[in-house]
Amino acid sequence: MITSAQAVSYWLLPGGKDQAALDQLSALACQSVMACTLPPHITLYSEPLDGAPDASQEQVIDRLQKLADCRQPVQLWPKAIEATRIYTQSLVLRFNTGARAELFPWFIQLRQRSASDCGYRLDPHLSLLYCQDTLERRQELAQRLPLPEGPLLFQRISAVTHPLTINGPADIAACFTIHTCSLS
Repeated sequence: MITSAQAVSYWLLPGGKDQAALDQLSALACQSVMACTLPPHITLYSEPLDGAPDASQEQVIDRLQKLADCRQPVQLWPKAIEATRIYTQSLVLRFNTGARAELFPWFIQLRQRSASDCGYRLDPHLSLLYCQDTLERRQELAQRLPLPEGPLLFQRISAVTHPLTINGPADIAACFTIHTCSLS
């Protein structure tokens, strides 16, 4: 059930073999640190939820379906694996500069249909894991991990509810998928 203390995020999800490869990369990364993961995804847009839970969920599904109806699967080229100080970007896969241009129309479509502009900024990256280890340890791990070769194909989109602020493993565990659509 959606409450006012939650947000919804719209995720771009990889297809079969690319999802499996990214799952393996995340599992490899998790061998060296105490971490948790989510399904591999790129967040296209995120906003707080408010109002009646059922109405909000219906609006989210409608927005997701409208996005799926006018978008095609997209290939993105991995550029680097990096560590940051931000918990939600503990260890991320970055994409080439064309990824932002490719996904910006998706972001605009979601933002225009949003009831409230919370200032979300599009930053195409895929979080491989979430951890509270030191930045230095995460940076060492980023240097050891193999970068996926070739483009990754993203073929689905999903709407996920989660706590408005994500600070730790319990917040990651509270993520819940509302609906997923295939891109054609």
